[in-house]
Amino acid sequence: MSTPTSRPPIFLPIDECEEWIWDVLGSNRDSGFEYMVDDDREFLIFNTNDFHADTKALYKIRRITGMRLVQISANNGYTQLWFYRQNHRINENKQ
Repeated sequence: MSTPTSRPPIFLPIDECEEWIWDVLGSNRDSGFEYMVDDDREFLIFNTNDFHADTKALYKIRRITGMRLVQISANNGYTQLWFYRQNHRINENKQ
C-alpha cells in the first residue's frame, strides 16, 4: 500500500496574483502594486483610493493566489493592503 506524498501547493506567478487581486477587489485605475521579497516571503502591497472591506473577496484572493492579507493601513484617503505568502521559488530550492 502506497502512502500519499505531501506536495507543496502550486502558486500562481506574482503577476497573475496582481490581476486576481485587482479583479476580485473591483479596483479602479487609481490603484497599483508594489512587490517585495524578504527572506522566504513574498509581499504584494496594493495601493488604492477605493477600498471597501469584503471578507468574501479576501478569502477568494487567499484561496486562488495563496496570498493572505496581513496588514491594512490608510492615510489621506489611500489604503495599503499588504498580502503575503511563502516564497515558493526559495522553497523549491530547499527540496
